[in-house]
Amino acid sequence: MTDAATDRAAIVAAIETYCRVQSEQDAEGWAALYAEDVFYEDPVGIRRVRGKAEVVGRIWSDIVRNQVRIWLTDEIIVCGNEALAIMACEMGPPEARRRLTPVVDQFRFDEEGRIASVRGFYNLPR
Repeated sequence: MTDAATDRAAIVAAIETYCRVQSEQDAEGWAALYAEDVFYEDPVGIRRVRGKAEVVGRIWSDIVRNQVRIWLTDEIIVCGNEALAIMACEMGPPEARRRLTPVVDQFRFDEEGRIASVRGFYNLPR
């Protein structure tokens, strides 16, 4: 990733894809976004997972089980190979659906444009 305009466009597209494939429960599309040595911390300070196999295995099963739907609520902020995405999400079965907002994910991308790290910031439901 060398050209700033291309980098920004590629990063924005990757984050938009991240939201879409997660909401559509597209496991293959979601897994394709990550670098092999990805670090995933969500929520920050509570759950840390390293490596694509672990992220796809552990995090994805939680996403499917909780029927997570996530979407952008504001413009993505991109600085170099990092970005902040301000989002909202819904989770849980239809009869007990919860909404969580704001959700702020901090992304770092590697040279191939894959997600190298994700850190999710949000207030846990009480």
